[in-house]
Amino acid sequence: MISVFLVPAGFSQWMDGRLEVQVLDPSGRGVPASIELASRSPEFVATAVADPEGNTVIRRVPPGVYRLAVRHPGFEAFERQVEFRSAVPQSIKVILKVAPVTEEITVSASSPLFEPLQPSVPMRAGRQSLDWTLGTTLGRSTADVVTTMPGWLLEANAVLHPRGSEYDTQYVIDGMPLYDNRSIAFAPPFENTEFEAVNVFTAGIPAEYGRRLGGVIALDTRRTDMEGHHFTANLQGGSYLSRGAALSHQYARNRTEVSLGVFGGSTDRYLDPPSIENFTNRGHSKGANLRFARDLGSRDRLTVYARRNQTAFLVPNDLVQQQAGQRQDRKSTESAGQIQYQSAFSSRSLVSIRGMLRDLTSELWSNTLSTPVYVLQDRGFREGALTGDLTFDEELHTLKIGGDLRLSGIRERFLSAESDELPSYDIDFRDRKKSTDASLFIQDHIRAGNFAASLGVRFDHYSLLITDRAVSPRLAASYYLPAAALQFYASYDRIFQPPPIENLLLSSAAVGFGLDDVEGSLSVPASRAHFFEVGVRKPFADVMRLEIKHYWRKIRNAIDDDVFLNTGLSFPITFDSAEVEGTEVRLETPRWRGISAVASYSNMLGLTSSPVTGGLFVEGGEAEELRDVIEEFPISQDQRNTVAAMVRFQLHPRVWASASLRYGSGLPVELEDDDDDEEEDEDADEEEEQSQPISQEILENVDFERGRVRPNLSIDLSIGAQVWAKDRREATLQFDIRNVTDRLNVINFSGLFSGTALAPGRQSTIQLRLRF
Repeated sequence: MISVFLVPAGFSQWMDGRLEVQVLDPSGRGVPASIELASRSPEFVATAVADPEGNTVIRRVPPGVYRLAVRHPGFEAFERQVEFRSAVPQSIKVILKVAPVTEEITVSASSPLFEPLQPSVPMRAGRQSLDWTLGTTLGRSTADVVTTMPGWLLEANAVLHPRGSEYDTQYVIDGMPLYDNRSIAFAPPFENTEFEAVNVFTAGIPAEYGRRLGGVIALDTRRTDMEGHHFTANLQGGSYLSRGAALSHQYARNRTEVSLGVFGGSTDRYLDPPSIENFTNRGHSKGANLRFARDLGSRDRLTVYARRNQTAFLVPNDLVQQQAGQRQDRKSTESAGQIQYQSAFSSRSLVSIRGMLRDLTSELWSNTLSTPVYVLQDRGFREGALTGDLTFDEELHTLKIGGDLRLSGIRERFLSAESDELPSYDIDFRDRKKSTDASLFIQDHIRAGNFAASLGVRFDHYSLLITDRAVSPRLAASYYLPAAALQFYASYDRIFQPPPIENLLLSSAAVGFGLDDVEGSLSVPASRAHFFEVGVRKPFADVMRLEIKHYWRKIRNAIDDDVFLNTGLSFPITFDSAEVEGTEVRLETPRWRGISAVASYSNMLGLTSSPVTGGLFVEGGEAEELRDVIEEFPISQDQRNTVAAMVRFQLHPRVWASASLRYGSGLPVELEDDDDDEEEDEDADEEEEQSQPISQEILENVDFERGRVRPNLSIDLSIGAQVWAKDRREATLQFDIRNVTDRLNVINFSGLFSGTALAPGRQSTIQLRLRF
C-alpha cells in the first residue's frame, strides 16, 4: 500500500479556480503582504506575495472550502473563509489593521475536515501525498495511489477496476476525458511526477461525465505558483533493476506560466508475470509534457497542454514459452495536445471551451519461435474532441450547461499463424472505422440551509458498429445536522456506456475469417446501469473523519472480456445482466500531533447472469459455452473483502516514517468442468506431471475447492528525511520496502478469461527529490 493521506474534493473535479486578492492599509495604500490559501478538504496550500500595489492572483484552485490568511509586519493578521464552488473567478479586498506586534497564524488548525454542503465528495490525493508515495516499478505510481481508496481493485498489469467494473474507468486530464483502456499493457502509463493531484469518485457523478462511469479518475497537471524559474528532480532506483528519473521546470512571470517536464525509466519487472522466474519482463518508457498558460486580460485565460509518451516492453513468458524460445515485443505511443480558453463575462459567470487532438498506437510482434501461435498486431486510433460549458455561480445554486463532440478514426491490423506454417497466415486482417460521440448536459448544485443537492441530466449519442442514444438523469442530495456534526447523503446515477474499442473491429469481423473455431458473433451492445449509494459522514473533534457508505449497481449488458482463440488478445463481450452490492468504511486522521492515519474496509458481492448478449463466440471459450445458458456466477473482480491501512509519524520536523498494509480475500478462479471427459483429463494430468507449466508454489496459493485465489497481503514500510533545506530549496531522501515479508501473492490464476499473474515480491526503493 502507499503511504498517502487522501481528502475529499468539491463539486467540480479540476483545478480551474482563480482568486484575486487586493491588500490595503487603512489609508488605502497597497501592502505587499504574504498570503496563504489552505485547506484540508481538499488537500491544498498556495502561497503568494502581493506586489507593491497590494495585488496578487492565486490560480488553479480546486473546488472546496479554504482558510485565507494575510499577514505583514506591523499589521494585525487577517483570516477569512473562502469557498470555491466552480471555476468562476473570485475577488477579495483585504484592509489590514495596524497592530503593535505580528501575530502568527496556523491555518491548518481551523481548516474544515469536510464540506457539509457537498452531497457528492470525490477523494483527492494532493501534491504532498503524491510526493510521499512509496517507490514502485515503472508505470504504477498513479494506479497505486488510486488503489488506496475504497472500492478500487488493482488486477494484473495495473488494470483498475472500480466497484467490480471491467472496462469502465474514465481518466480526465485537466477537464478532458479519456475513454480507452489505460492498462500499462495497452497504453503509456501515467506517473505521479506529471500531476499536482489525483481525484477519484465512484458515485454521485455529475452529468458532465459520461461513457465510462464505473469510476472516474481526474488528474490535475502540475501547478506553477511561484514567480521566476524553479526546478524539481525526482530520481528513483530499486529492486528488479528499476530506475527512473523525472525533471521539471516551472516558470511564472506576471500573467504567464510555463511548465516543462521530461521523464524516463526502465525495469526488469514491467508486467505481472505468469511465473515466479519472471522471464522476459524488461520494459522502459520515456516522455515529455509542456503546459503554457497566459492571462489574456483580467477575465480571460488561455491554456495549452501537450504530451508525448512511449513505452516498450517484452511480454513475460511462462515456462513452456521460455523453453521454446518465444519473444514477444509490445510498444505503445501516445501523442496529445489540449487547448482551453476561459472567459468570465461577469462576476458570476464563466464560459470554458476545450479542444483536444490525440493519437494512440499499440503494437505487438513475435519471433518465429512463439507458441502456441505467431501474432503481429498494429492497432490504434486518432481522435479529436471539442467540449464547451457555461457556468453561473449564484449564492444558492451553481448552474452548468455544456456538451461535447468527439470524432475518432479507429484502425486495426492483425496477423496470426502457426509458427511452423510461416510465412502463410491463418488470419490477415485490416480494417478502419470512424466513430462519433456527442453529448449535452445540464446540472445544478443547490444549497438551502443545511440541505444540498446536485441535479443533472445528460443526453448521449454514439455511433460506431452500432448506433445508440440515451438520456441519463443524475441526482445527489445531502442533509447536515450541525448539532451532531453529521451528514447524511444519497445518490442515483443512470449510466450509458458504449462498447469498448479494444480489438472490437477484429472480433466483430472474425466470423468472416472461415475459421473452424469461430462459432458466430453478436454485435456488442451499449451497457446501461442504475447506480445507487447512501452514506453518512462525521468528523470527530476536528481530528478524525468517519465515512460509511453502501451501494448497489444494477447493470444491463454487463461488459466483460474473452480471449481471441489462443492469441492472448482480449476482446469485449457482454452478459445479460450483473448486480454489484457493497459497503465501504473509511476512518481518517489528517494530521494530529505529528500523526496521520487512514484505514478502510470494503466488502463487495458481484454476480453476473448469462446468456452472453454480445461478442464473438469461439469454440471452447467462455462466451460460447454461455451463449444459450442462463446461469449466475461471480464477476471476475468479485473480491469479497479488502482492507487497507496506513499510519505516518512525523518523528522530527525533517524526518518521517510510515507503515501500511493491504489485504485482499482473493479473486474467483475460472475452472473447467472435470466431469466432461474423465479419460482426457487423466491423460492431461499425466502429461502435466511430466512438464508442469505452473509451479507448485503457485498452485498452493489457489483454493480449488472454493474456486478462488487464496488471500493476499502486503506490508510496506517507509522512512524519509529532508536532508538539506535553504530558503525554498530542499533535498529529501526516502527509503521504501514493499511486501516486507516477501509473500507470494497470486493476482489471477490461469483460466478461460485471464492468465496467471503474480504480484511483486519484496521490493526496495530509494528516492531522491530535489527542489531549487
